[in-house]
Amino acid sequence: MSRFTSPDFLRQAGTRQEHFNPPPAVDLTRPSLARLHSFHLKGKDHFEVDRDLAVAAEQVAPGFQDLVLGERAFLQRAVRHLYEEEGVDQFVQLGAGLPAPGDPHEIAPRARVAYVTDDLMVLAHHRALVSEHRTTAVQGRLTRPADLFASPALRALIDLDRPVGLLLPGTLSHVADIDTPATHMAALRTLLPAGSHLVMSHHHRPDPAVFPKDAHRAEQLQNVFRRHLNSGYWRTREEIQSLLEGWNVLSPGLMEVQRWRTLPVAPPVPGSYQMPQRNRRLLLGATART
Repeated sequence: MSRFTSPDFLRQAGTRQEHFNPPPAVDLTRPSLARLHSFHLKGKDHFEVDRDLAVAAEQVAPGFQDLVLGERAFLQRAVRHLYEEEGVDQFVQLGAGLPAPGDPHEIAPRARVAYVTDDLMVLAHHRALVSEHRTTAVQGRLTRPADLFASPALRALIDLDRPVGLLLPGTLSHVADIDTPATHMAALRTLLPAGSHLVMSHHHRPDPAVFPKDAHRAEQLQNVFRRHLNSGYWRTREEIQSLLEGWNVLSPGLMEVQRWRTLPVAPPVPGSYQMPQRNRRLLLGATART
């Protein structure tokens, strides 16, 4: 019996037992960003090819895991802020990873959350393991925003007549310039209801004239990701800022994610992870409104 047909792949949803199809066959010759993050989050859904990428990233930027954990902590703090302080009670996360403790639907316990991905393995895991009535898993991608927001699966859960929290944790870092990410960000802004919020984080390449060591690590990381994943872009502050054109960027603006509403490390709660100083400049984030 495989782990995908075992009782662990069944989920009690209300009063009924749901059984989902197992994930599709996995290409073990290519790493996956979702499985790489599973490795760094101490999950079990990763393979040797994913761990090879983790090792390569660690070699050029010691403490690469800082970026994964810091980005996730920023997302958790931002979701909690929007849910508890801004009244946002429905979220759409584009580029969702494999289910893990501390995902947005756990941070916002009464909110509706749509997890969007074009990774069929991630889609299958979400549909099997997060089968609550207030969550859904939708096949889609950032580069086809109109199709996504017309999706019956998305509209069945998310009310597009009310504000939405759009979550892009690292998603834009894997959209190439040739795919015009700024164009799709503008389209998303027009598709979202008035009063919606954006949470965005992005890999950052600091100015080499000011921070030469950080800029070198960013360049090396981009080379590693392009070689292994054929994606992964460490953009300048100006390039990241341009992706937010037309959005009402909220105070304190685009900044190192570690500095955004930092929490004390104790007691440990989702979002309290603090990135070591060594890699803080390699990850920027911001919140914005339509």
